Amino acid sequence: MIEENIALFISTHETLRAEKILKSENIDFKTVIKPRTITSECGFGLKFNSHYREKILIICKNNNLRLIGIFISIGKDIWKKIELN
Repeated sequence: MIEENIALFISTHETLRAEKILKSENIDFKTVIKPRTITSECGFGLKFNSHYREKILIICKNNNLRLIGIFISIGKDIWKKIELN
């Protein structure tokens, strides 16, 4: 089973910027409304499969994208923030 992940950024503007950059890098993701159980920050997130996680982290760092964090699904409507190195 592939683990679902959601990347959250500090604002909608930053999420849109990330969306543009990740598309140019051929990352497969979907823009989604952020689940309420995650955080009260920005209302949108980028949902992707876990095998893209490391590549997304590198892209975010190289492009100075302000990432709040990456959250993994651990159950129905239950998300856990993962530790970023």
